[in-house]
Amino acid sequence: MLNEMIASISKGQQITIPVELRELLGLDVGSRVNIEEENGKIVIELLGNGLEHIFEETQHLKPKHRLTAEQMDELQERALK
Repeated sequence: MLNEMIASISKGQQITIPVELRELLGLDVGSRVNIEEENGKIVIELLGNGLEHIFEETQHLKPKHRLTAEQMDELQERALK
């Protein structure tokens, strides 16, 4: 666990997450987080890198099967039963 860090709220009402935490958690531009208040504390939870990041990383992949969206839905329904 990292030592305690102090941040200030900027004129634009923003807080910068220290680089050590961003690197540790893999946060980057576009990373999505959930922010909640819990017992007087601000809790920031990483949600992942969002769909845009996933699409960028997977756009070079070729599908192994030529299924329509309907066929994929049907297979998914069967798998969930």
